[in-house]
Amino acid sequence: ENYTDSKTAFFISGGNTPKKLYEEIALEKTLKVGAALMVDERFGEKMHKKSNELMLKDSGLLAYFEEQNIRFYPILQKDEGLESTALQYDETLRFLFKYFPKSVGILGLGGDGHTAGIPAIPEISKRILEDQSLLVTNYADESGKYGARITMTYLALSQLDLILILVLGQDKREMLSQVFRGDSIEEMPGRFFKTPEMSKKTILITDQIVS
Repeated sequence: ENYTDSKTAFFISGGNTPKKLYEEIALEKTLKVGAALMVDERFGEKMHKKSNELMLKDSGLLAYFEEQNIRFYPILQKDEGLESTALQYDETLRFLFKYFPKSVGILGLGGDGHTAGIPAIPEISKRILEDQSLLVTNYADESGKYGARITMTYLALSQLDLILILVLGQDKREMLSQVFRGDSIEEMPGRFFKTPEMSKKTILITDQIVS
């Protein structure tokens, strides 16, 4: 928290692991940031029951931002389609990356090695990895596992100055060892943070022994 101040853009992802941290931040009331943004979102109506935005609200974090006059930028807008919502958020990110001199992101790793909203589906992950123009992308996973999502791209994640990755729970142990063992980012997006450029600014916070 010493790293962040009113000149910092704070990027927050969904998932069960970060929720406990958000609850603590809301209770402690010591975090200072200039603006808060979302890393990824499940597409649907605003505040739909599986949305990351609803989870952030339930954690007390959105109320804390409001209390501190910290501007929060949600991904979901009313009556906008998947692609249009992603393009609007891409513009928001471009503006805020220029406006704020510092940026910090909190991310997790899913049980299959996905990170942010980038899925462990090789053809989608590969497309996002090769995209050197968009900061925000969207996809609809027809298998239904991920559904329709909007997420920051690898390009956008590479622009963050500091990334904290939370990996907690015994059920993440095997996935974590696979992240460290292999190299294919397309298969396991979490391996992106092992690349030379990213590893310098990524801190892994885990309760697992990585061998």
